[in-house]
Amino acid sequence: MKLFSRRESVLLISLLLVSGVLFLVLFLLRGEGDGEWDAVIRYRGDVIARLPLDTDCEYPFECEEGVNRIVIRDGAVFVESADCKNRVCVRHGALTPDAADVDFISCAPHRLLIVLERRGDE
Repeated sequence: MKLFSRRESVLLISLLLVSGVLFLVLFLLRGEGDGEWDAVIRYRGDVIARLPLDTDCEYPFECEEGVNRIVIRDGAVFVESADCKNRVCVRHGALTPDAADVDFISCAPHRLLIVLERRGDE
């Protein structure tokens, strides 16, 4: 008992190959490079800055609660210094697009949140 004729088998294999190649092309072109990510800085829930990860810079964040020095270097964002008591945001380390286990940097005393978003995702 045959499930498929020779012609049907060729058609099925061709469809599988085409869909596999399409999947591979989409996977490779989805653009996970550093230049397509922004560090989004939120204060009290509002976006106050959107900084591209492909441009090294320093961003002094000042608010009623205190001061944080946010740095973007080599495709990563981190808090270099803060004047809060616990400094969890400083000890957190760098946030990069390929770090799957880290989603954000937060400074609770200053009500600051830093997340990474793809450019264009707003």
